[in-house]
Amino acid sequence: MTGSVSARLLPLAVSLSLLAGTAACGAADTGSTPPTSLSFWGWAPGYEEAVARFNATHRDIRVNYEKIAPGSQGGYDRILAAAKAGTAPCLAQIGYESVASFAVEGVLRPLGQDILGLRVYYNDDAWWQAGVGGEIYGIPVDVAPMALFYRTDVFARYGLRPEATWEGLATDAAGLQKAAPAVRFTAFTPDDPWWFTGLAAQAGGSWFDVKAKAWKINVDEPGTTAVTRYWQTLIDKGQAKVEPGFSDEFFRDLENGTIAALPEPAWFASLLEQKAPGAAGKWAIAPLPRWASGGASSSFVGGSATSVTAGCPAPHQAVEFAHWLSSDRGSLEILVDRAGLFPAAVTADSVPALRRPSPYFGDQVVAEAFRSQQMPVNWIWGPAMNETSKALSKEFTQALAGHTPLRSALERVEAQAAAAMRAKGIDTTGG
Repeated sequence: MTGSVSARLLPLAVSLSLLAGTAACGAADTGSTPPTSLSFWGWAPGYEEAVARFNATHRDIRVNYEKIAPGSQGGYDRILAAAKAGTAPCLAQIGYESVASFAVEGVLRPLGQDILGLRVYYNDDAWWQAGVGGEIYGIPVDVAPMALFYRTDVFARYGLRPEATWEGLATDAAGLQKAAPAVRFTAFTPDDPWWFTGLAAQAGGSWFDVKAKAWKINVDEPGTTAVTRYWQTLIDKGQAKVEPGFSDEFFRDLENGTIAALPEPAWFASLLEQKAPGAAGKWAIAPLPRWASGGASSSFVGGSATSVTAGCPAPHQAVEFAHWLSSDRGSLEILVDRAGLFPAAVTADSVPALRRPSPYFGDQVVAEAFRSQQMPVNWIWGPAMNETSKALSKEFTQALAGHTPLRSALERVEAQAAAAMRAKGIDTTGG
């Protein structure tokens, strides 16, 4: 599946007429019939405000939102435990990386016919990530294309510029090291592996595939090996600082200019502004460098869908709300403004928050850096990504602490991921 985040836009008149029909349906007078009550668990900033907007404008459905811990920080464990106990909410925020994991556990409802009329609202890349095995398991909320975040002051001082290729970036890293030994060109955060998976996907890698109900796993494949070798070189030469992701030290380095550049997704812009306020006006965003000419110009780290759980007693109303959350202009304005996400809706260009210049990024219109990017076409999320990401974090951390090659960590990750899949009763084959 190819194409850009915003290249498949429909004519605006058609899109608005479709949205108007949906809104009219949701606001229909239901007389004395009590509203359908839906429970919804999630964690993204802005979700609570968006739900309040929905409840204020709809009489036939009422959504009861409960904020839980982010998925990887305990939220997914809670959803899974509730599903096993028969107390799962009707709706849950599920990151694309975990859709397959929840689907094979039987936690999510395949949407099938419920989304036939909704596909035109969202870009193909988002639908692709919200599905597995030919089924769709959620309404896409956002996509998380990657770009290069860089310090304009550091780049200007040492005559650097955003490069078109990763090879060019490595050359700049070497030059910066000679000119300013106290500044590291970038950072490597072993405990936060998601950006690494994004770069592996951009390089043409794919760790999982499913055919005839058997999952194939190959973490140590050529694309990932090339990415690992690249970062191993930066680390060995002292051009990439190894530190915990999203830590105080990490954001302190980003604030004071000790780190000059980072590959990060769209939602990182909002986080950087919150966590490194002293660097206002000193950061900018450029397209992600490519691994090869003609290859993917970006990749993805994050993004989520609103999924309907298997036991939801009102699945059609749940889909109606999930679609509203992802397509209503007022809802999207809240989510863009509060969470910094990049909507999956094809009409997202009409959201004013995406067109506003950002003072923090030197009045750059941040969303422009993430538009019209060519995304990876081979990557498939596996059915045990929670266990795979934990293994990757552990093995990368131990490899760097023990001064052993990152490549060796990949082999151990593959073995642990395969074991986790077999523990779930999933048939697996090696790479």
